[in-house]
Amino acid sequence: MRAMKNSGIEWIGEIPQDWGLRKIKTNFDIIAGATPKSGEASFWDGDIPWITPADYTTEGVYVSAGHKSITQDGLNSCATSLIPEGSIIFSKRAPVGLVAINSNSLCTNQGCLSCVPKDSVDAKYYYYVMSIYGEQFDLFASGTTFKEISADAFANFKLPYPDYETQKRITSFLDTKCAEIDALIAAKEKTNALLKERRQSIIYEAVTKGLDPTVPMKDSGVEWIGEIPEGWEIAALKRLGTPATGSTPSKDNPDYWDGNIPWVSSKDMKSDYLLDSEDHITQAAVDECGLTLFNPGTLIFCVRSGILRHTFPVAVATLPVTINQDLRALSLTGDVNPAFLLYYMRGMNDTIVTLYEKIGATVESIEMNWFLYFPVVLPSREEQDRIVKALGSRCTDLDQAVKQNEDTIRQLKEYRQSLIYEAVTGKIEV
Repeated sequence: MRAMKNSGIEWIGEIPQDWGLRKIKTNFDIIAGATPKSGEASFWDGDIPWITPADYTTEGVYVSAGHKSITQDGLNSCATSLIPEGSIIFSKRAPVGLVAINSNSLCTNQGCLSCVPKDSVDAKYYYYVMSIYGEQFDLFASGTTFKEISADAFANFKLPYPDYETQKRITSFLDTKCAEIDALIAAKEKTNALLKERRQSIIYEAVTKGLDPTVPMKDSGVEWIGEIPEGWEIAALKRLGTPATGSTPSKDNPDYWDGNIPWVSSKDMKSDYLLDSEDHITQAAVDECGLTLFNPGTLIFCVRSGILRHTFPVAVATLPVTINQDLRALSLTGDVNPAFLLYYMRGMNDTIVTLYEKIGATVESIEMNWFLYFPVVLPSREEQDRIVKALGSRCTDLDQAVKQNEDTIRQLKEYRQSLIYEAVTGKIEV
């Protein structure tokens, strides 16, 4: 067994006796980024890739381009620099700690710090090291609007330093092992995508065609719905209840916050049923700010959120709640089963997202008029209840399979992080 020593840094722990610790600035030349003037057309849409932290993820490993590019004039106009291929791009804010390696020369905005390796430094080894220390980098960040780690704090951050040959050997080991783990994760994620497609298909068929394939059908009058059973109707969403919006009480008034009334925002829209919210307000906030307290059974929709590009968040309140301005509430007034309407919106997810994208708005939102006039296929209440019961049974097995795969994916990712930590700190010999 190799001799080990205490590194003196809690999150690194023991390292091999012949390893050292080095500040990042000892191993890399650190280069800050910048942004050319946005209103100057001659600075933009050139052939020089220009990236921000939003243009890459740690899982991606490599980055080659972003959503925008700049011209040579744009490069010369500000303090950004052309970063040589094979450097590490580190996000210093929003969020802190994402890392990638550039596969070609590019430049960055001020949200990135670029690390150009010096002699006897393997960039891929340090990519692995930095990828597991996001939480530790975040500890050195500060700020009110958003947290940011300073270039100086980053430059003086200490990391393990084995000799160059050991760095290369660890990189080779992790490339192989991580590729195997990533393949398993990708397979599970693909399976889950297929299971979710199957679930949505089952829901769509049930809420638009019913449970009996032998019943007479009629044209719904809506092209993307097609035929529906005779006796069913098409109703605009606004006919099923009373729509309402929400708002945000003043953050400066402490009497409005930390009460016992759930105040729901887009971050709470993660499941079919709202059991609680992260933030709570007081009765004074409800009374003085004109908020509505919505009863259990109310449908809550998210109409302004980045996740609208992928899924339309909708949930049923299980307790009295208030909402913020990014949400809409529909207090059902007709003979409508809230669970049926929830299933209907779930089944229509792809259509909703497609219609949203066709709007082409620069702000990621759904207009209130669209929300009110969205067509709903509506059977009798008795049929709604039967469909809800049938879907509850049919979807259970699929939901359980998805959850098992998600648990496996989480465990694989945790194992991947643990393996990287053990290798880059020398706790396992490779």
